[in-house]
Amino acid sequence: MSLVSLRQVSKSFGAIRALEPTDIAIEAGEVVGLMGDNGAGKSTLVKILAGNYPPNSGDYFIEGQRVAFSRPRDARDARIEVVYQDLALCNNLSAAANVFLGREIVRRFGPFAILDHAEMNERARLLFQQL
Repeated sequence: MSLVSLRQVSKSFGAIRALEPTDIAIEAGEVVGLMGDNGAGKSTLVKILAGNYPPNSGDYFIEGQRVAFSRPRDARDARIEVVYQDLALCNNLSAAANVFLGREIVRRFGPFAILDHAEMNERARLLFQQL
């Protein structure tokens, strides 16, 4: 059983077919890169995996259980994370800050919240070690 699998997943935007029926299976510990021509559906496939787009057809499984995400937060809660191509990064931020962009770790002091740079740096270091 694959950790993550998509079976015959497709996506259309009106008359535009962005992703033909596609299968993919990702095993635990596997790092996957997608390659293909412009317009081949790579970004659409990744956005389905990340919960940005619901597929028009097909099935999405995590550890054999069928899932349906309605937003990216649902995918994150299921431990699905995507590292987007470098154009999506902020050059003025550290690697750790880019990893936690939009979901920064904070420490609370009464009504105040302060970014926990040390915790984000440590978690990013551990993530990078796994790659």
